Amino acid sequence: MAKKRIGVKKDYSKQYSELSKDIRGMPREEQLKYMKAFYRSVAKAADQRLVQLESLAKKEGYKDVLQWAYKDAMYDIHAAYGENAKRFNRKQPDDLRTLKKNLKRVLQFLEKPSSSKQGIDEVYQKRADTVKDKYGVEVTWENIGELFQSSLYKKMDSKPGSKTTLMAIGIIQANKKKIKKAFKDQKSIKFHIENDIQLEARVNQLLRYYKKDVSKLLKKI
Repeated sequence: MAKKRIGVKKDYSKQYSELSKDIRGMPREEQLKYMKAFYRSVAKAADQRLVQLESLAKKEGYKDVLQWAYKDAMYDIHAAYGENAKRFNRKQPDDLRTLKKNLKRVLQFLEKPSSSKQGIDEVYQKRADTVKDKYGVEVTWENIGELFQSSLYKKMDSKPGSKTTLMAIGIIQANKKKIKKAFKDQKSIKFHIENDIQLEARVNQLLRYYKKDVSKLLKKI
């Protein structure tokens, strides 16, 4: 039963969770067999994405695709298999704990929107288009990628209204010269956004309480 699930579903983390439940209580050697088979399956899928991203980076409009999920994946691959390794699909140890750790690295990569062109187009570009359509602010998918990787978004996304945070970043980006100057001159700066009190509050919250994080992000976008 567990074996049939391997490589079937695209929700790899859910697949891993179900597999873990299925093999619980089995002898260690049996668990190891199933986990190794599952690892080979997801590592193959991850490596295919790495190759696709390398090709995608050569196309117009996608030159930055190697900055995020790909870069993180390479860091994990080097940490697990050495500086000369370039792919996830390597022979796995017989130590179940180490194998699960390596699996976690692969799954983290596969879950990131920036690990595939489809994810970039459906998540990053869609959100950039939303900011543009709703507020007339030009935001590229690369800007969205920088935002999702930033310390600012990681702090604010845990709070209610992550969509509002995204819109607020769009407003801040559109006024980055004005904001940079205010920060440089050590002057306070506030925005009034008509008909959207929640967004106005979020923009001004970021500018008041997260100046260091905003400054870091504005250097990249």
